[in-house]
Amino acid sequence: MARINIRELPDHIHKAISESAERNNRSTEGEVRSVLQAYVSALEAKPARIETLRESWQRYMGERLDQLFACVRHDQVFTHKEPESVAGIARLIGEDSPANLLDCLGGLASPSFDMLDRVAAWSGASYNWLICGAGSVFATENIGSSYQEFFLHDLHSKSISFRLLRVCGGRSDGMLMCIRHDSSRNTYVTGYIYEHFMLKAGMGSGGNGNLYRFIHFLKTQCGHRSLQAYNYDEIEMNTQQGAHHPLYYIRRATQAEWLRQLFSGEDPSNWLKGNLSLWKDMHNLPFGGEKAE
Repeated sequence: MARINIRELPDHIHKAISESAERNNRSTEGEVRSVLQAYVSALEAKPARIETLRESWQRYMGERLDQLFACVRHDQVFTHKEPESVAGIARLIGEDSPANLLDCLGGLASPSFDMLDRVAAWSGASYNWLICGAGSVFATENIGSSYQEFFLHDLHSKSISFRLLRVCGGRSDGMLMCIRHDSSRNTYVTGYIYEHFMLKAGMGSGGNGNLYRFIHFLKTQCGHRSLQAYNYDEIEMNTQQGAHHPLYYIRRATQAEWLRQLFSGEDPSNWLKGNLSLWKDMHNLPFGGEKAE
């Protein structure tokens, strides 16, 4: 074994080593040996490997998939016959086996664009959120200025229906959530209207005019489509667009009469105060719209 003699060692260093040796129940020579071993181990330690951009994306992608599946389970999107396991999800989205999806969840593999398309279509998740984490988990859009496009989508389809949910309470009190369901594909698309009008009292003449034009559009151009009105009582007091799957809101909503009342030109609950004259002819408007073939 090699030996080292150290001359002219400063007294304070010798004292510190001796005190450390006493605390560790070692001789001074044993303490010096331990310190040198730790020093050499630090010299020989390999630097941590830097994660590549691909590995980083795969890891975050796996975390988002795991978060999405947890949200889907929490929001009770599965039917009673569908297994909630990863293997069950793999079958639902059309995978040949669960192996690839498991590797994606663990950050060991990259999901293909095709897989992400199928995951987004099945779950209603936002594609942008899946790809890069931007925005909310579930796809939703502000349709205040483009509600015609939202409601006239696939105009001839017999499998499309709409649920109109009025949010009651919370920060978004009076907001209208519009959920479009395609039963042939079992897909949901969610939009909301809040800035143009509010479904509550005190919205003013501008909001009232916007609401009138919206109801006029639904009655005259979408009269052939399935439109169901609901009230959604906000128990979280903080409705955040895209925080839940559309089925979460639908299952917690109760059917309401406000849409029928507005179609008849009636004031549901003092919403139209001071502007009822605008609505006097709404009752006489015929239900219309292009008939689905």
